Parts: sequence; structure tokens; C-alpha cells
Amino acid sequence: MDDRILVTGGLSGIAAGVVARHRERCVVWSRRAGGIDVTDPSAVRTAAEAFLRQHGAPFAIVHGVGDFEERPLLQTDDALWRHLFASNLDSAFLVARALVPAMCERRRGRVIFFSAAGAEDRTAKTRSPAYFAAKAALCSLARSLAKEVAPSGVTVNVLAPGIIVHDHSHAESQRRMAPKVPLGRAGRVDDLLGAIDLLLADAGAYVTGDVWTIDGGLAL
Repeated sequence: MDDRILVTGGLSGIAAGVVARHRERCVVWSRRAGGIDVTDPSAVRTAAEAFLRQHGAPFAIVHGVGDFEERPLLQTDDALWRHLFASNLDSAFLVARALVPAMCERRRGRVIFFSAAGAEDRTAKTRSPAYFAAKAALCSLARSLAKEVAPSGVTVNVLAPGIIVHDHSHAESQRRMAPKVPLGRAGRVDDLLGAIDLLLADAGAYVTGDVWTIDGGLAL
């Protein structure tokens, strides 16, 4: 069986770390890699058809797309609201809808989404409410999908990172929040890769519908 890992947004951030670690297995979808806009239903459908013809069903989807911006709710205009939901939520739905049915037919596979630490807790997110609303919705979507596809042996899980520093992270927000991390530092992409490896491995085959917070204790 082909064991390809489809990584969306795989040229930056956490997704780039996954590609570097599993380079020979990965196929990358991004605007800069093949010009694939995963917020565009037509583009996703066309890319998925090409992927399935060439590789068959992927073993895993690691969906790393998700833009961030800090702006209070009443200062969030229509364009930003739509952009943050399209990037963080719509893209996950479109990619899953296009490829997970083939994974179910093959009766194996892993889907990994990324939310944000604290997205589902009861605290207000006044600095970036649209972003956190989209990430909370993504957790709900993932649980529903996990239950829907579980009989086919496909697992669906969410990683919810805290402060993870990389070239495209939001430096101002991270500088403000890093001193609050109980472990005493901001996270690195490498701090997430062990959890991703577990979910991709046979050892993670019984984990589904879960949200793993990886934040150095920030939520404690």
C-alpha cells in the first residue's frame, strides 16, 4: 500500500516540520507548491482527483493551513472574518471531504488537524476572537468526522498548540505570552513532532476524536 502523507501548507510553520521529518512520504499542497488554494472548492476537487489518480488514497492528511490575526471582534471587518474562517475551518472541511472517502474505502488512515490551545475553554479571546472561534469550530468538526469514519478504521485527531515559534508565527503575541508558560519557554516545532509521529504510527491507531493540548502548561 502507498503510505503517502498529504501535508497542506507544508512550506512553512509546523507543516514544514512534518515535511522535513517525513520528506520521502509527503506530498505538499499550498499556494506556493503547485498553486493549490485549499480554501477554493474547485481547486481542492481538482487537486484531489489528480492525487488519487497518481497515488491512490493517502495514508494520512496533516492539515497545516490556518492564518492568524489579532483584532478585537467589533473591529473585525467582513473580509477578515471570512478569511479566518476560510483558512482555518473551510479548508479543513474541503480537504477532508475530497479525500477521506477514499481513505475509508481503503479502511485505514489518519487525519490530523491543528486548533489552538484554549480554543474550547470558557475564557474570552478578546485579542483574536474570530481566529479562536474558527479553531473551536474545527475541534467540533473533527469530533464529528472521527465518529463518522471510525467504522472504516480512519482516525481523526486535533493538536492544539500553544506558543510555537517558527518563521511565520506571530512574534508580537508570542513575546507577550511566552513569560506565562510554566515550562519557562516558548515551544518549538520539534515539540509537536513527537505527538504527530505517534498519531501516524501503529501505536496511535486507537486514538481518535481527541484534542491534544501541547502548550508547556500555559493553560494550567
